[in-house]
Amino acid sequence: MIRSSNVKRTFKLLAFTFFSYLVSTNVAAQTPAAQQNVQNQFTPMQVNVPVGDKYDWLQLNSNELLKGEIKHLYDNKLEFESDQLDTLIVDWEDVIVLQSRGAVSIGFTDLSTRTGRLLIQNGQGYLDGVVFNVNDIMTIIAGEQHEANYWTSTVSLGANLRSGNNNQIDYSAKARMSRRTTESRFRTDYLGNYSKSGGENTTNNHRVNSFFDWFLSNQFFLRPVFVEYYTDPFMNISSRVTLGSGVGYSIIDTAKTEWSISGGPAYTMTNFKEVELGEDDNESSGTLVVDSTFTTELTDSVDFNADYRMQLGNQNYGGYTHHAVAGIVVELTDMFDLDLSLVWDRTNTPRAESDGQVPEKDDFQLIIGFGVAI
Repeated sequence: MIRSSNVKRTFKLLAFTFFSYLVSTNVAAQTPAAQQNVQNQFTPMQVNVPVGDKYDWLQLNSNELLKGEIKHLYDNKLEFESDQLDTLIVDWEDVIVLQSRGAVSIGFTDLSTRTGRLLIQNGQGYLDGVVFNVNDIMTIIAGEQHEANYWTSTVSLGANLRSGNNNQIDYSAKARMSRRTTESRFRTDYLGNYSKSGGENTTNNHRVNSFFDWFLSNQFFLRPVFVEYYTDPFMNISSRVTLGSGVGYSIIDTAKTEWSISGGPAYTMTNFKEVELGEDDNESSGTLVVDSTFTTELTDSVDFNADYRMQLGNQNYGGYTHHAVAGIVVELTDMFDLDLSLVWDRTNTPRAESDGQVPEKDDFQLIIGFGVAI
């Protein structure tokens, strides 16, 4: 005799098995569509951005669409100033749509430059409607190829004036002027200090560096000419001029960081303020110059920069010398900056003055100034 409890248990097992079969069959039938819906949620889908709008448009592979302004593209990093999110640094590989409202200048890997209205979509680039390979883009600069778009300048001044029991004037100045295109780079730097206390000069030095680079590729460049002028009577240097040429390499060149090294032979001519009896008051010799320039953006409003130049030449004019500057620039407003710089100058074998006194080998300076970006 079969118990009723066993019958009930068997019936429940059969019902559960049949129900499970129906559910699994229904799920299996719906799985491809469900998977397609999930996939569509994460697959980048290009959208049609407004045409003739007052904004540049950027779409990322995350399907985010941003309006704002294209600033520039360097080393596969796009700087885009969003209308709502401020300045963004975007990996170039994350861009699927980019449209400019006006003309931009594009530098290509063959070192040519073209200007026009840019559109990138469906893996293709268009400049004023003419198709090109997106992979050939090396740089993008906002605006047409006007000369003013290539130039930037900064000036920083610091001063301390005292009168009364002690009449004193302290003055310092830094300036940089540069021109950058896809093919070339030109830069001139000035650094000067002047102090006068009780009617007598205590500091008076000035240095001007200038160079021109011609890029052979995205990283290698020729430096056909570089020149430096330096004067510091308290180092017994009435004037020193260095003229040379060399080659260089850009280790880092992105929207946030630039670091390059260069070097080459040069010729140095030095006039001394005073010399001992029987010594020549001028020296000329060949030298080897090594130069390094580094700048980086620490935050949106703070930049760090460091320049180092070493010269190795005749012991009669100083032997090993170097000029090193490290500083922080704090952006106070869109136009004004706070500039803090530490300067270290060294002459390994200073020339003795007429009385036999030898100047100190090292000079250190702390410069605090307010700058203007032009």
